[in-house]
Amino acid sequence: MISLREFSLTLNKPFSTSFGTLTSRTGFLLKISDSKSGIGESTPLHGWTESLASCRAALISAKKDASLGSPFETILESLSTTPSARHGFSLSLLDDISHSKGIPLYQYLGSDHVHSIPVNIPIGDSSLTSTVNQCTAAVDSGAKSLKIKIGKRPLKEDLTRLSAVRAAVGPDIELRADVNGAWSLKQAQKAIEKLEQIDLDYLEQPLPMQDIEGHAILRNGPVNIALDESLISNTLEEIYKIGAADFVILKPMVLGGIDNAYALAKEARSLNIEPIITTTIDTVVARTAAVHLAASLSPIKACGLATGHMLKDDVSPDPAVLKQGNVIVPQNPGNGVFVDWGSV
Repeated sequence: MISLREFSLTLNKPFSTSFGTLTSRTGFLLKISDSKSGIGESTPLHGWTESLASCRAALISAKKDASLGSPFETILESLSTTPSARHGFSLSLLDDISHSKGIPLYQYLGSDHVHSIPVNIPIGDSSLTSTVNQCTAAVDSGAKSLKIKIGKRPLKEDLTRLSAVRAAVGPDIELRADVNGAWSLKQAQKAIEKLEQIDLDYLEQPLPMQDIEGHAILRNGPVNIALDESLISNTLEEIYKIGAADFVILKPMVLGGIDNAYALAKEARSLNIEPIITTTIDTVVARTAAVHLAASLSPIKACGLATGHMLKDDVSPDPAVLKQGNVIVPQNPGNGVFVDWGSV
């Protein structure tokens, strides 16, 4: 039997990007086992996945199908058009299986022992002073990689923000900038002329998701290009053939599960494109699963896994703690997250 619990968690403060502003995260926890394992999470994200209502309907349908004896593989296939719903169901299965085998989820996916994964700290759109203060505070806490949201403000203002951050944190801190598709090709070309001096690790999704041709043009310049939203409307093969990306950002919640994201990461590496794993500001359940996914791909560059601090509360204590710019990988069987089901 599948059990469902709906939750809504408030962010500590609004997180603004050129794509919009998040103030809370609402989704579902699901459980496929009577034991402590078999827990998954489905947390839709507007503009990226199905709606909350569609996710709810898909999970209720999956619950009914399971009660009628439908094979889990058939249920997974039925959830292919609702990625966050599929993520939750897939994770519950993977947690249950790896827990029953007595091994951490990342080892079940195919990795040897991994202690920690480097992470980048996300910095939302804000004023120059606020941006610099957040970045220096993160570095003082041990961060070695920062990802700054840009694209919501005039180009000149964003370039000034990035220059100020580089001056404040010094040359050894890795800087990334995420535009969320807000620029035109002309704006991006103008920006890249300046960004080379700031020494970005990469520029993420500078153009709208459909414009992979434009991204291929930008990739001929001096700054690495990472694609995120473009994976919604284009295949990895299409991105590779046109030469549009050095990196791809893989969000398991958007891609339908860590199993789907793992397959895409392996495909990306076979095409000489490096994957970066990120969350969508999820609860500890999905966030920890993303840590296991990144660990299964280790060694890997800094990933977007440091988002737990953005929530006022969570559904369970976090087993994947941050330490000096790294997230410690849980070594308990399964996903390693215990949820008190009766209190959700």
